[in-house]
Amino acid sequence: MSVPDGFVAVRGVGARGFARPEAAAWVEATLSRWGTLARAARHSDDAVALQGRGVVRAIPAPGEAGGGRWVVRRYLRGGWMAPVLHDRYVRRGLSRPEREARASDAARARGIPTPRVVAGIVYPAGPAFYRADLVTRFVTPSVDLADLLFRDRLPGSPDPPTAAQRAAALAAAGRLTRTMARAGLFHRDLNAKNFLVVRGEDGLEARVLDLDRARAVSDPVPLAPMAARLTRSLRKFETTTGVALGEEAWAAFRDATGDAP
Repeated sequence: MSVPDGFVAVRGVGARGFARPEAAAWVEATLSRWGTLARAARHSDDAVALQGRGVVRAIPAPGEAGGGRWVVRRYLRGGWMAPVLHDRYVRRGLSRPEREARASDAARARGIPTPRVVAGIVYPAGPAFYRADLVTRFVTPSVDLADLLFRDRLPGSPDPPTAAQRAAALAAAGRLTRTMARAGLFHRDLNAKNFLVVRGEDGLEARVLDLDRARAVSDPVPLAPMAARLTRSLRKFETTTGVALGEEAWAAFRDATGDAP
């Protein structure tokens, strides 16, 4: 495994990976005690369960005052391979944590808001496969775009979002998609669960997640494929939940992406 810039190598029994220098001692001590970071998070009395692709957990950030948290996520397969491989990946090229750490730091350097990667660990699973965990900083208060639009959750409030707030959230995701394209970050799996919505000084803002399949290049990348992928995800949620976004929200999205889809 190659260690991305800004990280140091860490090891455990049957585990290897990288961590920010300030997190390295905690990672190695946790691996020594629990074997995997995901197992440690499951057994943390203070963990907050979050729903993503499977359950991920936000744990208190070790040694940090002020209630900061880290999100510990086990990589899980999606699509038709999920029932077969579940959380196993083929050992070929860069591992998922390596890809995500590199893409995340490249995105942040280009002004694209995304949670900071803290650590990534790979666990060999036989001669051909591996499992992996990723640790990132927890963004709070926040909800993912799908929960805001289709489950009436608003960050930092018990009240459901208004039609104007739903449109603003979708516009924020659209603007961020355009920013990514201009900055040369191509996200192959952009969907409504890959955006966090937070409250900014001027209203709702978006953060992009799950960059293990993202690619950073030196030139701008096409906006249309990413906007179309997000549109398909939103249409699918409309179908599965029975909740229609409405013309105001769709118009805000089209304005933000320049009608790219």
